[in-house]
Amino acid sequence: MTAIGIISLDNYDDIIDRMDDKYISSLNTLVTTMISDWANDNRIFYKRINSERYFFVAKEADIERMKENQFVLLKQVKEAEINSEFVLTLSMGIAYGEMDIEKVGEVAQNNLDLAQARGGDQVVVKDVDPNAKPQFFGGNTDGTIRRTRTRSRAMSLALKKIFLENHKIFVMGHRFPDMDAMGAAFGIASLAKLVKREAYVLFNRDEINPDMTRCLTELDKYTELENMLITEKEALAKIDNRSVLVMVDYHKPSLSISQNVYDAFEKIIIIDHHRRGDEFPNKPLLTYIETSASSASELVSEFIQFQTNHKNRLPKFVPTLLLAGIYVDTKSFAVRTTGKTFDMASFLKSQGADIALVQYLLSSDLDSYLSISRLVARSAYYRKDIVVSVADDREIYDGVTVAKTADTLLSLNGIHASFVITKQAGGVIGISARSSGKINVQTIMEALGGGGHFTNAATQIKGKNLDEVQQELFQELDKLESTKE
Repeated sequence: MTAIGIISLDNYDDIIDRMDDKYISSLNTLVTTMISDWANDNRIFYKRINSERYFFVAKEADIERMKENQFVLLKQVKEAEINSEFVLTLSMGIAYGEMDIEKVGEVAQNNLDLAQARGGDQVVVKDVDPNAKPQFFGGNTDGTIRRTRTRSRAMSLALKKIFLENHKIFVMGHRFPDMDAMGAAFGIASLAKLVKREAYVLFNRDEINPDMTRCLTELDKYTELENMLITEKEALAKIDNRSVLVMVDYHKPSLSISQNVYDAFEKIIIIDHHRRGDEFPNKPLLTYIETSASSASELVSEFIQFQTNHKNRLPKFVPTLLLAGIYVDTKSFAVRTTGKTFDMASFLKSQGADIALVQYLLSSDLDSYLSISRLVARSAYYRKDIVVSVADDREIYDGVTVAKTADTLLSLNGIHASFVITKQAGGVIGISARSSGKINVQTIMEALGGGGHFTNAATQIKGKNLDEVQQELFQELDKLESTKE
């Protein structure tokens, strides 16, 4: 079968921005030479489309050979000396199958988009068969920052345009929402209110974490915000053909608070900061996935910045919720923090965010602290820089406690990755994974049916016990070790 591949340099524009013309010419020659040598080694036809994109045609057998070599071109390009402060990376989208060449090319382009949405520096290979699962290779560096003020403004205006074209805006986060999902949801709902549209935030009171209990208590003090919260039943009764669903802080339909509500919508918008997985809504109206952002709350805060002024301001509690969302996902600005993160924190403070209230919303009670301590006490080394904690089989833990435990273990000296395995509500076994940036925990969790970030990921597994899940995790970690060797 014929295979089509598209190669794209992830951060070419950033690298040449401050580069002298003679170095740009040298860079282009170097990259073309490496790709040409790689193509010759694999006996494939390639053609340069422009300075940052290449196209190639191969046979399925050639692709299998590339897989065996783990697409060595990724490593060669990343290690090239290019006279720049940045590291050059590339992504590939490859497709093959028994369909028209036009369809194969379309899937190859989609695979490239997926690779770049996941942060770049990786290859996505997929058969054109709709039931086939994509295969991922590489992805061993964190995503480069692609977000610019111009692009954020364009997205903000596109969002506003969609809101104006519809009457009802429904916002939904993931199951067992954290402060980031809640902050982003109320931020989007507030934007809809600014353009005089009905706005609703879907919430399931049967699936809440301790942090959310405090959050709901505070929301009760603000009638305008509290009235936005609706249940699945209420949402299904209100949805019509002028309604839009905004998914915040997630993009996998299976993680929706309500699958029934998700299925009821034809018009969907996605705002997320997690690396994109293969499960994704079909033809959303607008997609804004920025893996370089600290949180969904940071992305939403940028939108708000372009649509508020001294006359149009956010409801009083919303800036606090958004800042709390940023605090949670950055571990109080300790991880995944860029200059844009601090800019948005400053903006939210100017909009009335209450730091003392943020600390209250995120505080732990004694029971939670003791639960974390028990999990830490059950941890053990997989190797000297990776630690794994497996909970007592008789205890059930909420997601917040498990995540805080993984963060605590990662903060220990010399630890580069931590994994916490627990029983969770609904009869599932959950794993929360954290990394200092030297190990890609996202790919490990994806292999176990989950996903997330390069440094922050998780999964939930049904039908197995703690020991079986631990063995599956060890098998994936063993693969990681063998790949290094």
